[in-house]
Amino acid sequence: MTGDVRDLFPLYAVGAVDADERRAVEAAIAADPALAAELAAYEDAAGLLASAAPAVRPGAHVKARLMTAVGAGRFEPQVSVFAKLFDVAVERAREMLGWIDNPRKWVPSGLPGVMAVHFAAGPACAGADTGYLELQPGAVFAFHEHVGEETTLVLAGTIIDGEDGRAYRPGDVVVKAPGTRHDFRAGPDEVAISAVRAFGVRYGLVKPNDE
Repeated sequence: MTGDVRDLFPLYAVGAVDADERRAVEAAIAADPALAAELAAYEDAAGLLASAAPAVRPGAHVKARLMTAVGAGRFEPQVSVFAKLFDVAVERAREMLGWIDNPRKWVPSGLPGVMAVHFAAGPACAGADTGYLELQPGAVFAFHEHVGEETTLVLAGTIIDGEDGRAYRPGDVVVKAPGTRHDFRAGPDEVAISAVRAFGVRYGLVKPNDE
């Protein structure tokens, strides 16, 4: 593994590490009593939580959420852009990005192959619809018009804009001006995930080449 072994302590305390990570933690605390004390604090906290609720095996998303919280998640390269776009602190941005790996957060969007998470953002996003979209490979988000500006941060996969055919990938920021009309789809090979801030959208339109 790479990075600070202490990043694994919250995961170790709740049993969410793999064999290699467990060995790395145990080797580190054997060599440094100070690290052992830090780990013990996490284990004490985990024990208090365990005594208050029935023991359950952590879901697959727990590790991803914890890694995100300590700055080691898969969306860490986009954290600062996300924080600015949605007007939240970096720590809050990490927490919100951690929701992506929680299947309980996602709800059907009403479109085939498209799921959504709706969330509240900071004051600069007042009046906007803010959330995540997840498109299965090849899924299409319906043709629509932007009443106000829309900004999209691509987090995973590839999104192909139906207006000009341009492909956007993780880290890309796509801005659509008021009056813009388009649809978009996920690339054919992987799930596409994006974070969206839209100040008004109008649906139910007929795409010009479908008339």
